[in-house]
Amino acid sequence: MAIIGKNIIKEFGVPPQRVLHNINLHIDDGDFVSISGRSGSGKSTLLYLISTLDNPTQGIIEIDGKIIAQMNQQEIHHFRNTQVGFIFQFHFLLPELTSLENILLGPRNLDLHEEKKGFALELLEKLEISDQVHKLPSQMSGGQQQRVAIARALIMRPKYIFADEPTGNLDSVSGIRVMEILKEINKNDKTTIVLVTHEPDYAAMAKQEIFLVDGKVLRAES
Repeated sequence: MAIIGKNIIKEFGVPPQRVLHNINLHIDDGDFVSISGRSGSGKSTLLYLISTLDNPTQGIIEIDGKIIAQMNQQEIHHFRNTQVGFIFQFHFLLPELTSLENILLGPRNLDLHEEKKGFALELLEKLEISDQVHKLPSQMSGGQQQRVAIARALIMRPKYIFADEPTGNLDSVSGIRVMEILKEINKNDKTTIVLVTHEPDYAAMAKQEIFLVDGKVLRAES
């Protein structure tokens, strides 16, 4: 199974401004793909399309044999809640909740928080932040907060991780550690990871690189 994009076009505004031009891509299960390019090249727009957060203006996106445009809202919500983990540049942790509570927020919405508590503690240990379990986001460093966000993305054991500039607000040491964690998750759990980054060194850590220029694929390398 795979993520397949066929002739993807995305336009915004009136008159329409084309941001993505006839993008074709193929991401296999267990792949680690980076999408890179300069600011404004369409990196995040492409990520949002293939992760079901937005729809293309034209073209087809398939995930595991299903065309996203033909899925109803219930199917899409179920897919996001059970198969997908999102990591963004900003961690989006709720300030009034502890690390553990933030991680278990998704499972709580599905009434699975008690079942997932042990795994949440295991993730905190794996990410080397078990000492932050009862701390609020304001009591943690930026790198620690982002690791909590990664644990939150992993708590449902998703098939896919979509990461949009996850190292963007971190210092270089924390950024490298986040990239190492993503590589470990990909290698050990066979989780498919799609990473948007403007850092060439981070992009090169992926198995497949997609380089965008002005909304077009200039280079796709494996």
